[in-house]
Amino acid sequence: MVIVGITGTHGAGKGTITKYLTREHGFAYFSVSQFLAAEVERKGLTANRNARAELANEYRSKGPTALMEAVYRTIDPTLPRVVLEPQYTTDEVRFIHLKGGIVIAVNASLETRYARVQKRGGLKDAISFEEFKAFQEREMGSSNSNQQNLASAMAEADIQLQNNGTVEELEQALESELTKRNLI
Repeated sequence: MVIVGITGTHGAGKGTITKYLTREHGFAYFSVSQFLAAEVERKGLTANRNARAELANEYRSKGPTALMEAVYRTIDPTLPRVVLEPQYTTDEVRFIHLKGGIVIAVNASLETRYARVQKRGGLKDAISFEEFKAFQEREMGSSNSNQQNLASAMAEADIQLQNNGTVEELEQALESELTKRNLI
């Protein structure tokens, strides 16, 4: 099984990458966010960004890879290609590596990302620029290894993509990187 993990900042293009991989290369898609949303809703709570982040950290308090392990258990091992996103800690990136996979990190400027999430208009995206920026700062680093530390997760990734341009430019850069590594 080929496993590709995706990490990156909110609104940078993680979803665009997963859609491309599923559409163009037949990857099966597994979303940590959807997994967490379903768990939060089972508890009778609103599956907003903060509730999902709290639940993710609750999983991580059980062990540094507990969240990835829970999602990974939902994957059919006979699938030839899998994309799993996102990874928010170094240990989650390393979990993908231990499974023989690679991890792609995607980033874009704060202003570009905020404009993208506002355009999407989803429940988790209904926040002010100041809230978006504050949430981003919380996600980027924590001294607690059981909490999100996006900066370290992105630093551990095998492929780094900057996405301040068009969807087509991101897809071309992705295709080039995957071809270099014989993943497609």
